[in-house]
Amino acid sequence: MLAVLCTASTVFAGGPAVGFVAAPDGVPLCVAEGGNPQGPPLVFIHGYSQTYAVFTRQFESDLARDFRLLALDMRGHGCSGKPWAESAYAGSRPWADDIATLLKAKQLSRPVLVGWSYGGYIIADYVRKFGDNGLGGLVFLGGVTKIGTEQSAAFL
Repeated sequence: MLAVLCTASTVFAGGPAVGFVAAPDGVPLCVAEGGNPQGPPLVFIHGYSQTYAVFTRQFESDLARDFRLLALDMRGHGCSGKPWAESAYAGSRPWADDIATLLKAKQLSRPVLVGWSYGGYIIADYVRKFGDNGLGGLVFLGGVTKIGTEQSAAFL
């Protein structure tokens, strides 16, 4: 079933194509893709309890003319897999690996990672594990990058 999901792609009423890639631990990750396939890639990472759908306006904007747009439903969110095991969410590794999986599966060259809210923390997980080599840039939109500090508590 996972192999079918990971090769499937669907386009919903004028929206982005939606397909799946498999994380290293087998979790199917839902990926929305649209815009200019030859454009520089922008990868949108949503916040906690959100989905790729929060970036609908970006897919419908002028960005789509010039950029390849991708948005990932993080594990446990939206149409991505929702593993029951606590270990599937523990620490920064699964989150960093999910981003790395997308970048590799879609063969993205110098993508700009755009994180909204908790998406900023997930991007920080990726950079801590893999570094920023190969990235075109990072954008934090109201992004959380620290948890458990006075600065991060003031943000909430």
